[in-house]
Amino acid sequence: MAQLITNRYATALFTLAQEQDKLEQFEQEATVILEVLTKEVEFIQVLEQPGILQGEKIKLVEDVFGGKASDEFVGLFVLLVKKSRQSFIIEILEAFIDMAKETKGFMKASVTSAIALDEKQLAQIKANIEKSTSKQIELTALVDPNIIGGMIIRVGDKVVDGSVRGKLQALKTDLSNLRLA
Repeated sequence: MAQLITNRYATALFTLAQEQDKLEQFEQEATVILEVLTKEVEFIQVLEQPGILQGEKIKLVEDVFGGKASDEFVGLFVLLVKKSRQSFIIEILEAFIDMAKETKGFMKASVTSAIALDEKQLAQIKANIEKSTSKQIELTALVDPNIIGGMIIRVGDKVVDGSVRGKLQALKTDLSNLRLA
């Protein structure tokens, strides 16, 4: 449900930016707003407080962003407050930025491994992903010892699980589905 909400609003903002031929401007503005909101987490927490009236939350949004952000962003934030979806602001901005970057040929990907990968390994993985997607990849490396070995690669909404843990889980599922005659 959260992903659906995030995508719906991000897509609407993306479409508006394209219609107004302001995609680059909106992307830059969204990036700045996102940086501010991730540093000032209290702002979103205040907007989520059930004891604060909706009108006060809207006034707060207008006071903080009015004159500093474009009317489209202020309007989006006011709409989110009216619909009680203010907790999705950061995710919506992130999704919008990803959409804008993707139109310019960029795509996010992550690789999770049991141990830290060196720069040469990461460069090879990045090159392979770029070759298969024909996009420039922004690769994030994560370490999760719980996967035991191997790696999990996420590109967009696709996941390739080559981890030992993933293979063990698949084997467990296969064995549990096996019926003895």
